[in-house]
This record gives sequence, C-alpha cells and structure tokens, in this order.
Amino acid sequence: MRKFSILRYLKQYSLLIFLLAVIGALSIFIYGKSQQRYVASAVLRYTNDGAKDGYTPDGSPLNVEEIYSSTVIDAALTDLGERANIDAVRSSCYVEEVVSESQQKLNEALLEKGEEPSFIADTYRVYYVGGSDQDEEYAWNVLDAILKNYYEFYAEKYVEEPLQNNGASVLSEAEYDYLESAQILEDSVSNMIDYLLSKRASQPYFRSVETGYSYDDLVRIYEFVYNYEIPSLYAAILSDAETVDIDLLISRLTQDSEDMQLYIENQQARADYLKQLIDNYSERNKEMMDYHYHSSNTQGQEIGTEYILKDVEYDRDHNSKETTYDGLIQEYVDLNIGIRQKTIEKEHSEYLLSVYDAARGANGQKSFSPEEIRDKIDHCVKLTNEYYRYVENTGHELNRRLSANYLTMISSINVQPTVNLKLYLAIAVILFAMVGCVGAVLVGRAIDFIDYFRYVDKTVQLPNRAKCDSYIGELSDRLLDENFSCMTLKMDSLSSLTREHGRAAGDEALKNFAMILKSFGDLYGFVGYNGSGVFVAFFRDCSLEKLDVIREAIGRQVGKYNDMNPKYKIHYVAGKAVSSADAVFEIRELLRLALQRMYGEESSPARETVSEENSAAGAQENA
Repeated sequence: MRKFSILRYLKQYSLLIFLLAVIGALSIFIYGKSQQRYVASAVLRYTNDGAKDGYTPDGSPLNVEEIYSSTVIDAALTDLGERANIDAVRSSCYVEEVVSESQQKLNEALLEKGEEPSFIADTYRVYYVGGSDQDEEYAWNVLDAILKNYYEFYAEKYVEEPLQNNGASVLSEAEYDYLESAQILEDSVSNMIDYLLSKRASQPYFRSVETGYSYDDLVRIYEFVYNYEIPSLYAAILSDAETVDIDLLISRLTQDSEDMQLYIENQQARADYLKQLIDNYSERNKEMMDYHYHSSNTQGQEIGTEYILKDVEYDRDHNSKETTYDGLIQEYVDLNIGIRQKTIEKEHSEYLLSVYDAARGANGQKSFSPEEIRDKIDHCVKLTNEYYRYVENTGHELNRRLSANYLTMISSINVQPTVNLKLYLAIAVILFAMVGCVGAVLVGRAIDFIDYFRYVDKTVQLPNRAKCDSYIGELSDRLLDENFSCMTLKMDSLSSLTREHGRAAGDEALKNFAMILKSFGDLYGFVGYNGSGVFVAFFRDCSLEKLDVIREAIGRQVGKYNDMNPKYKIHYVAGKAVSSADAVFEIRELLRLALQRMYGEESSPARETVSEENSAAGAQENA
C-alpha cells in the first residue's frame, strides 16, 4: 500500500478543498446576510437642575419612554416619508441607563447589604434595531429622526409653550361666506400677533438660522397683513355687500346681535349689582371712619381712623393685603371692559347688518366680482399659510435651542451590525477548509486502501495484473509520445529457488527483486507485477540510452543483492522497447515487442553470463 502522505492527499484534492471552502463561506455569508440587523445608538444626557433627581425642567417626573412614544415615532416617520407601522418601530427601540463603573460597584455593594440604591441616572443610551431588510443608512436615519423629534417634543412639553395654531387653515376645509372668511382671517392674524408679541418679549434676541427671521420681524409681517391686507379684503366685500347667501348671512348677523345684546344685558345686571355692593361698602366704611375719627385716645394710644386703616392694609410684616373690596372693584372694572367690548362688537354687527339690509335687492354695477373677492380671500389665505411656515420653523428651531440647554447628545449616532460578517466569513473559510482537508485525507486514504486491496499484489507490494491492465487501457486509445519506453523483466530463478529452498524462500527473493524495481518505478515511471515472476515497467520521456542506464542500474542492484545472499541468488531476463527507436507508438504493440525480446533473451545461452557479469559488477562496487 502507498505510504501515508498528508501533503499528497491535499495536493491531489486541492481544487475540491478550495471549492468546499468557497461554497461553505458563501452559504454562511448568505445566511448571515439574511439575519443581519443594524443597531443605531446614541447617548443623551438631561442637564436641567432636577435631572439627577428624576425631574424635568417643569418639575414633572422624567419618563424616558417618551423618547419612543407614539407621538415622537409618528412625527419621525412623517419626516422620513415612511409608512411603517408605529408599533413595529416602537418595539425596535429601547433605552438603557448609562451608569459609571464606580457607581455600578456602589449599587452592587448597597444591594449586597440589602439596601436599595438611591442613584437616579441622568444619562441614557437610546437604541434602534433595524429589520433584516433594512440597511445601515436606514437605521441611522430612523434614530436621527426620532431624536430630532424628541428634542422638539421635550422642549414643547417641558421647556417651551406649544406653537400657535394657524386658524386660517380651516378655510381650506369648508366653504365659508366672504364675510365669514374675512372674520376668520382677522381673528387668526390677531391671535398670531398676540402670540408673536409674547415670544418677542421672552426671546428678543433670537433669530432663526433656517428662516432668517426674528420674532420682531414676524410681528411686523403679520401686522402688515392685519393693517393692510385684511382691511383691503373687508373693503372689497363691503363695497357692494357681496355675499354667497345674503339671507343666511343677515340671519346670522341678526342672531349674533341678539346674542351680544343678551350678553350685554346680563353683564350689565351683574355690574349694577356690584356697583350697589361697592356703594354700600363705601358708605359703611365712611360711617366707621367718621365714628373712629371722633373717638378719644385710650391710655394715650391712638385708636382712630389712621390706626384702623393701617391695621387693615398691612400685616405685621408690612406686606400689602388685598381686601374683599379690592376684589369687587376689580371684577366691576373687568365687567365694564367686557361690556364695552361687546358693545363695540354689537355696533359693528349692526353696521354690517345695515349694509347688507340696504344691499338686499339692489341691482347695479359692482366694484368687485365674486371671483375677484374669492381671489383676494385666497391671496390672504396663501399669505397667512406661507407666513405661518416661517413661524412654525422659527418656533421649532427655538425649541431645539432651548431643549439643548436641558438635553444634550453626548455621542453622535453610531451604527453597529449585530452579525460580524467579516469575522464569520473568515471563520467559515478556515472551518470548511479544515473540513475539506480532513475529508481529502480520509477520502485519499480510503482510496489508497481500495487500490491496495484491488490493484496491489500482496506478495511483492507492486501494482498487480489488474492495475497493469488498467494502466495499459488508459494509454491504448492514443498514440504514445516520443521516447516512451517499456521494459519487461522476468525472474526466471523463482522456480528453482522455490523447488530447492521452499516457497517462502522463493517469495522472499521475488519480493526483494520487486523492491529493487519499485525504487526505479517511483523515480521514473510505472512498475507493475504481471504474475508468474514477470514485471512490466513503463517510463515516459525515456530514450534508449536512458533506458539502458536504468537497466544497468537494476543489474548492479541485483548484483549487490546476490553478493549478500549467495544462497538465494536472483537471475532475471529483460526485454526493452522504445517508441521512437522501434517506431512503435501503440502501447500494446510496444509491450508485445518488449516481451518478445525478453523471451528471446530467456532462450539465449548468454543469460547466465549476463547474470554473472552483473554479480561481478555488484561485487566490484561493494569492494
């Protein structure tokens, strides 16, 4: 059997090992890719004074789960233009505390003592785990949108007031009469001016980087609309008392006037009642003051009017007090202001009613057509919507700036894969290459065993007749190359040795002769045992001269053996044939020619002389 050689097996099956490693690594890569997910994370720190106690800037308890609340996630998906399921995105988000190593050890020590740690974290790491069908960039974008909208949500809820709504937006949702549209626009712009004035007072130096406007600029913009665009719209509507349905409008104005009259009467009744209470209270105070003013001192202490008033108006710490009388006065003033405002509104409503009453049934040239009035309304709505975007973007930027004072991102967004494909790919290549190597050794060795039992003669340990036939069959379908040589050898002393010394002696001599031939076969070509003491050798690219050299070398090796074993001498005959020299390029014909020459040499009387010369040459080399 062939000698065990790992390198021979690896070299023989190197291509299969390579293919197995590539296929295995590719399979692992495809599977890992299907299971790959990207985790985006960032670290947030709450920096307000109460954060370390678990409170937000307005004093309410801090709830970090609001980072992935439905409101925040919905706004983030809207910014991304995604229609993903909100609950699915929320389930992919989670938040964990960031605790220093020293604090962690302290908490563990307290727990070991049976005490509950009082530490409250103000730093948290926010995670978003993308799906297997989402790439690294998508995970980064989702977390970025979530954090951006959480900043605004946090600022609006805990730091800043919510943004003012755009009241004019209702005009695009339903049909209104011309006058109603103008009133809605007027109210919307008026409310926005009040809002902007308050923002200007609280943030006088803020200017948006995105829009380029300050709140003072926005106030001026809306005041222009209020002072010029809205009056122009009213003028166009009221110049000809234009309306969509005059009867319905007159009915509404009449109802509004009656409602305001009822409101004024109720408020006036309340004001008259308060006036009576105030007068009675004042009269009673006057009587008490007159009484105490004429009173005498008791034991030299002043207990007159001035002393009593001081006792009423100031406490022991000289802090001003508000009496019931003050509350009555304030309510009375507020009622009168409200009555005055409603009176003005009622007069305005009655004026509008008179205008439309006078226009009922009037036919004449109109200053503005309904289409022109509708265009003016649309123009005002377009302006307010456009300006509202400035207000909204400025407000969002202010909220982000304010929230930055209370909420800070400690680290930028980092995206990491859940599966290290490069590492697993390298491991897969190594693992499958090792499996391939082990498999190659096992398969190669198994084939060696099979070849040994099928194609090796157990006596001489050379390829048997079946292997020789297989080798010849592989070359029988094509012409031989130049200098393809064939040598046949027969140990003709085998029968005599067996007869004289027994079968074991003959087999031993045959085995030794085979070992000599095998050494040349391993170096130069193929040597097989054809049975009955006949050996067949084939040598590629072996000229006649080289073949003679090989034959002489075999003779010298046999001579050495005979000198060492004179009792069991080996005698052999040989025949040779070379494709180029003999002009035979078919392997079977070449073998046949070599056998003919061998058997011709076997019948020659010079055989013993050749063997003796070989023995003498071997003895000379030994000397």
